[in-house]
Amino acid sequence: MFKLFSLSLLAAATVLAGPPLICDSFETGGAKSLPWRNVNGWDGTDPAYRTSQLVDDTMRILTPTAPLNLRMETLRRAAIYAARDARLGSSLSARLMERMTDHPNDAWAFFDGGFFVEAVRQTAFIYRYEMLSPAERETWVQRGERLGRDGLPWLDKARQLGMKGLDGVYARIEAYRLADLKHHGAR
Repeated sequence: MFKLFSLSLLAAATVLAGPPLICDSFETGGAKSLPWRNVNGWDGTDPAYRTSQLVDDTMRILTPTAPLNLRMETLRRAAIYAARDARLGSSLSARLMERMTDHPNDAWAFFDGGFFVEAVRQTAFIYRYEMLSPAERETWVQRGERLGRDGLPWLDKARQLGMKGLDGVYARIEAYRLADLKHHGAR
């Protein structure tokens, strides 16, 4: 009963707050992630950051010893940067998929790939729900015309490989997928 109540609260909060993998930051405990400005809101992208380094910087942070919250925050930021440049998203996706292929028993590899794909999917909600200024909308490439990859099978694989602590991630993904379906059904 409590779990159902918690999921209901999460779903309600998600509808009001925007896509949770994008709009909710993850506490890194002071560990270094991608460059970010401290802003009131979800988009702290640093205009001085050389995004040509995004893929290498992201992969450098995602070491085997990087904790879960650091991984989620880094991949969240990477998805937001990549939402403005499709080449960045494609390049990072390719590197993450390569890592899954090269390390088929590495739960972190599958988690990182699945989480990034789901975060990128949620950047499309930012565009569709008109959370951007007109100038920002012009530069946003993730518009949700097509769904693309589904990260849940890779997250499932990470769980099968023994990864724990993913209930909150699944709840955030599922709650927002349901909210998005309801939003589109209401039109």
